[in-house]
Amino acid sequence: MAATDVMAQPALSMGSGDLLPRIASAAVLAPLALAATYAGTPLFEGALAAVAGILAWEWTSMCGSQRPVPVRALLMLAAIAAVFAVMAGYPIYAAAVIAAGTAGAGVVEGGERRAWMAAGAVYIALPLAACEWLRVSGAHGRETVIWLLIVVWSADTVAYLFGRTLGGPKLAPAISPKKTWTGLAGALVGATLAGALVAHVLGARDALGMAGMAAIFGLVGQGGDLMESAVKRRF
Repeated sequence: MAATDVMAQPALSMGSGDLLPRIASAAVLAPLALAATYAGTPLFEGALAAVAGILAWEWTSMCGSQRPVPVRALLMLAAIAAVFAVMAGYPIYAAAVIAAGTAGAGVVEGGERRAWMAAGAVYIALPLAACEWLRVSGAHGRETVIWLLIVVWSADTVAYLFGRTLGGPKLAPAISPKKTWTGLAGALVGATLAGALVAHVLGARDALGMAGMAAIFGLVGQGGDLMESAVKRRF
């Protein structure tokens, strides 16, 4: 994102910026994610391992690790080990692995960035282990993860479209200059509609309740975006 201090800017046309690259990447990555989720073990765990590697690289680069190679390896291994611990039916071991990865990343990094590298272990491993837990626990794990993915994608997509086409006052200009209150409303709309529709298609009994839960996830997702933007601004 390009940083700017202005409080508001004119709405941008749909053909501007990075819309087409976003569409192209989604057209490739979304089917892969859904296919891995549908297929389950071992393809799903393999996809999570690949994501762990990407996130480890991104976090150490973004936060300016002084020892990026060993820290990346440690963050990735901690996440993968946590995922496989959950897959094996030992989520408590996953928690222990994440705790060990957190401590280890801080020790390996040392210096002023050690707390950030330690935080990276939690930031990467915990969500991936949670995805694995959702996928393998219960009779409808596959449907739950598919629903969650589509809800998050829909929230982000509609938020982007609303923000780009309608503009409006900035949500948190000091953290993320391009996010608007209109975009936040779009995230709620996209998440809620997707949550209800996908739940209905997947045969959920309480599509309305799922829509309400999806709205909460839409808000949480925007909060996560702001958190990562704040880290980017920090470095």
